[in-house]
Formats: sequence, structure tokens, C-alpha cells
Amino acid sequence: MKLAAFAVALLAAGPAFAQTAPAAPATQAAPARWSGLTVAEITGRLTAAGLTVAPPQMNADRVYLRVTDGEFRWVATLFSCTNGSCPDVQFTAAFSGPNATPEIISRWNGSRRFVKAFYAEPEAAGGEAQAVAQYDVLLSRGAGPEQLDDPIQVWRSLSMDLGRTVTTPEGAAATAPN
Repeated sequence: MKLAAFAVALLAAGPAFAQTAPAAPATQAAPARWSGLTVAEITGRLTAAGLTVAPPQMNADRVYLRVTDGEFRWVATLFSCTNGSCPDVQFTAAFSGPNATPEIISRWNGSRRFVKAFYAEPEAAGGEAQAVAQYDVLLSRGAGPEQLDDPIQVWRSLSMDLGRTVTTPEGAAATAPN
């Protein structure tokens, strides 16, 4: 009985529910392409973080920056660079060691966010397998070079953690399931 009363009330109020929604407010059109940051701005932020950056190497629309952080070496790849600006960057590092196994890398990934690792087979017979870490960062229009500060710190912390996990017995023990 209550359901029937509700249905009648709903039908009686029909015209109120049938109104059309107001038009959406006008918004600015999204930019056709994110402008990103210049190679000099990206290099400057990496250097400001205490890293050593080799001169850029270019290949088509990509720019490669070799980065040294103490004994730790990695590459920043700048993608889709046009008109002097690059809208996204990928940090990549590879680690060889006794714990570079699919199982340990999978456990490491399962308890971390943002930076992800994958297993890379040895390139040649008798070679070492590797754990490869990658972190993709989109660069926003107008946010300035300081938008890289947090991603650089996340990258340094997690990629070094993967390096310890792969190269030391203590690192593998830290990723062991409880």
C-alpha cells in the first residue's frame, strides 16, 4: 500500500521531474596540448635537487638525460617534446642483483605505489636479470618547474628502495610476505 501511494505521488509530481537541466556554464576550451617544461627547466630542477645531469641527448621527439645521484645512475626520458617544451617525463633505472627475480619484484610492486618495477630477462646467455623501475610524470601547463620537486623525491626514495631490495639479502627480506 505504501509503495502504491509513493508511485501515485511520483506520477502526480511528474512535470516537476521532467524539467530540463539548465545549460552548463561556459568554460574555457582545454588546451590542445600540454606545454610542459623546457629541457633547461627540467635539468635545473634535477640539479637543484642535488643531482648531476649529463648534457641532453636527443632522438626524434625524445630527450634523454643521464642522471647521477651518488653511486645511483638513472635516465630521465622527456617525451613528445615540441617547440622547446616537453609535456611528460619518465624516470627509469635498472638494477642487477641476486634478488632480481619475478617473485621479489612482484612483492615489491604489491606494497608500493607510484614507482613500478618489472622483471627484465638477461640480454645474453649467462647475463644477469634486472629489476627495472619506472615512474611517469605528467607536467602541467603553467605549474612551473617546482612541480617536479615531489616526484623527484618520490622517485629517489622508491627507486633506491628497489635497488636495495634487488642487491642485498636484507632488501629481499624486507619484501618477504608476513
